[in-house]
Amino acid sequence: MKAGLLLALSIPFCVSALAPAHADDWRSKYSTGKKGEDFEACCGIKDCRTAESLGYPRMERHADGSYDVKVGKHWLRYDFPAVYPSEDKNAWVCYMETYAEPVPLCLFLPPGVS
Repeated sequence: MKAGLLLALSIPFCVSALAPAHADDWRSKYSTGKKGEDFEACCGIKDCRTAESLGYPRMERHADGSYDVKVGKHWLRYDFPAVYPSEDKNAWVCYMETYAEPVPLCLFLPPGVS
């Protein structure tokens, strides 16, 4: 019983992968861009938070187009091509909550931010 519980707690959980996509959830049409995998959606509204709701986390852009974003005490790396222009002019930080540390999915930035 304990082994099954530990396994269940250690698996990253993407809420919107289990729930039907909302018709207005434009984020699900984008890929996390992970190499060697078939299309993996950036999840959806339950896995994405606006930069405003996160208290405008610190973001660092690198020359290769990737970003590091500080979420809580963790730095998350968003590599190209998982960085996209936002369709609603908000900055969105998408990640899966886990019991260890968050797993980055996609980063959406407003037009003009690069």
